[in-house]
Amino acid sequence: MMKRLLFVIALFLLACTVNAQEATSFEDILNTYSQNLTAKGLAGKILKDFSSDEERAKAAFYWVSHHVKYNLSAYKEAKNKVIGFRYRNEEEKIKKLEAIKDSIVRQTLTTKKAVCEGYAQTLAKVYTHLGFENEVIRGYVRNSIYDIGNEQFVPNHAWNVVKIHKKWIVVDATWAAGSVINGRWQQIYDDYYFNIPIKHYLKTHYPADEKWMFDIELTKKEFYEQPIFTPEFLKTNLELIAPLHGTLHIEKDKPLTLKIKNLLTFQRVLYGVSNNRFAKQPDISYEDGIGYIQIKSLKNSDKLFLVIDGEIYIEFKLI
Repeated sequence: MMKRLLFVIALFLLACTVNAQEATSFEDILNTYSQNLTAKGLAGKILKDFSSDEERAKAAFYWVSHHVKYNLSAYKEAKNKVIGFRYRNEEEKIKKLEAIKDSIVRQTLTTKKAVCEGYAQTLAKVYTHLGFENEVIRGYVRNSIYDIGNEQFVPNHAWNVVKIHKKWIVVDATWAAGSVINGRWQQIYDDYYFNIPIKHYLKTHYPADEKWMFDIELTKKEFYEQPIFTPEFLKTNLELIAPLHGTLHIEKDKPLTLKIKNLLTFQRVLYGVSNNRFAKQPDISYEDGIGYIQIKSLKNSDKLFLVIDGEIYIEFKLI
């Protein structure tokens, strides 16, 4: 009997705030590479120019993130692509799946455009040619206040894991490549998404396969209930102690207190709310390495943004 497989690929864009990086000798070498390389050709050049596994893994990540632009129009036109095919046995199924992945990689490297699946499959193919054990991970991501409490049930993103020196690291070339600002995708590289710290991993990403939870206990519902943490916050040693829920119930005339561990006295702290275009200065006290940020003016607001040193760090939904 013939079987039928529906292979569903999520085509989603997740925006992130990113920072430009200064050029280094590492980057200078990669910037000399042709833009028109196959996955095997790219791997060959990397193997020649870099000696350590860490450099090779990051070189592939850097090249893909810099030479592939997010296909925003494809994201807007269709959020899911269903590919159906028939197969007689497991061997034939695997071959056809590999052919689909190879087609995605070829299209990505030819057009230099992709959604998350294209970034992930292309990076996976390069890693395979480099000799690294790796996998494409599908799951859920959040990056907007509107995602708080809005649990999804169909995976909306794809990223990668790669094994370096017997250790799995998490990488996301899509989010590293750039972000959407004012409705337009802008290519601004952010290397935070190469080797995402495991302690922060489940603040932004949630794998559909619990194997890639790295023994962290967190339900998908709890994942979606968290505040939104921006890359600027996650790059620091700051830690939100309270509140840990992203939706805050505001009581009339009662101030809200945020507790931030490792907040320094010289850091400039402001907060913004949805009903006021100007950021305000909260009352702050410090004790035992924790900054207590007291916010009073929350009336008629449904969003709260914590701003530190000019960057949005944490976002909450108010009800």
